[in-house]
Amino acid sequence: MTHPMITFEYPKIEGYPGRRAYGTQLVDWEERINVDRMRKYRLSRAKEQLVKHNVGAVLTINEWNIRYITSTWTPYWTTPSSGLRYALLPATANSAILYEQGEIGYHAKQIAPWLEKVKVAITGAGWIGRTMGPNHYLVQRDKFVQQIIHDLKEYGVDKEILALDTWDPGLVEGFERAGIRVSPVGATLMLEARKIKNQDEVECLRTACAIGDAMMATVARNLRPGVRENELCGLLHKVAYELGAEIYSGVFVTSGPFAWPNPRDESDRIIRPGDVVYVDVYNTAYLGYKICYYRTFSCGKAPQKAKDDYRRAYEWLYRSIEKIKPGVTTKEIAEQWPPGPEIWKDILVQCEDQTAGSNWAHGIGLTLYEPPIIWREASLTDPVVLEEGMTFAIETQHGTPGSHGVRIEEVIHVTKDGAEIMSKWPVEEIFEVPLV
Repeated sequence: MTHPMITFEYPKIEGYPGRRAYGTQLVDWEERINVDRMRKYRLSRAKEQLVKHNVGAVLTINEWNIRYITSTWTPYWTTPSSGLRYALLPATANSAILYEQGEIGYHAKQIAPWLEKVKVAITGAGWIGRTMGPNHYLVQRDKFVQQIIHDLKEYGVDKEILALDTWDPGLVEGFERAGIRVSPVGATLMLEARKIKNQDEVECLRTACAIGDAMMATVARNLRPGVRENELCGLLHKVAYELGAEIYSGVFVTSGPFAWPNPRDESDRIIRPGDVVYVDVYNTAYLGYKICYYRTFSCGKAPQKAKDDYRRAYEWLYRSIEKIKPGVTTKEIAEQWPPGPEIWKDILVQCEDQTAGSNWAHGIGLTLYEPPIIWREASLTDPVVLEEGMTFAIETQHGTPGSHGVRIEEVIHVTKDGAEIMSKWPVEEIFEVPLV
């Protein structure tokens, strides 16, 4: 007997009251972010990649891929690849099928009319499946597999390869036992789809950067002797949410001697006069589109040595930004940065593998890391060509052990004419905040 949830679909509910538009900021006298155009663009990009990779469908368990092809979003606990929700995009379908957690699908069907099908997620994939114990995991896994096979058959692609974006050995075994050919190419094809942004995606990133600018202004207003790193971090979260952003496990503030090497976190350290402080508003998002954006401040006058270190990091950054345009390779950009073992011997750097996340750039969009990655370890030997419509964050750093660290980062849009810098807080020198 077929389990009822394998075929169940949520219907449209007549008179559904839902979430009224009270307080929604929208105007009828100009076009801003055209979300319908963005949805259609993202779906078309994903379907192009299905054809390019010769697969019949892609099954997405990764939350950000789900959002890309369904334009839906639910609570943070579903990230990153929980198995609590998932989506299937058959090459023959007009829209992705959303499988939503628990009763949330009741709402999803009503508020996302661009989706033809919203079904119940059978909890048996990702990390959540294994929390049920080994025996019931297999029960749930097999129901999950049969649900997906039912929909593959309905769209006529069950004889073709199913691409997975999360290579779960249990799922692979389940699909193969059921006669479905699977491939791990799903992660690659989704990243390929997502690497070129349309005008609306770029506008989401510009808006997120504007929120990031306001977060930097919050540091400038509140940095003083006696404030703690975690207090500043809390204020940054506050202004982001006031301006309509979300933050996904991001944002940190680091000060003083612990800032070099870069620990990438904050503590309850009390900031003192003369301390150098840097802030990263990473994973601050607008409509899901995330930024990664560093600035360096000082509590009062910055020490001259910190200014010297900052000048070096600034020159490395802007020398590389000047190279950015379509057709340039990531090698040409990474060459603007000196070898890590040459400049950072004092923090025991012996090879470029120790510089991951240091002087580098990373594609940015619905996730913090997308193509392209620009890094000496990868780009000098295996360069990638930059394309118009790519977006990424590019960052450099330097410091003096036991004294201070400095860090800078810009958010970049690759246009036909070069680099559009979307992050706007002043960057030419350390931003000195007066003591009083």
